[in-house]
Amino acid sequence: MFDDGPEPIDDFELEAVLTAALRCSGGQLTRPTECWMATVAARHLVDQLSLAGLTVVRFGQRRLT
Repeated sequence: MFDDGPEPIDDFELEAVLTAALRCSGGQLTRPTECWMATVAARHLVDQLSLAGLTVVRFGQRRLT
């Protein structure tokens, strides 16, 4: 009846979600370059969130792949 409470997600999953969200150059870059830039940016964001003491949580059982 009730959804589960917030569930912390680990850095690897957060990085994967951010990488997928950042890969959208609209064809202006080659795919390898786009993937590399998205991965670097995602890792940087994960590191900065961690340094700031923030924890990303998920509500419910949905999983992004």
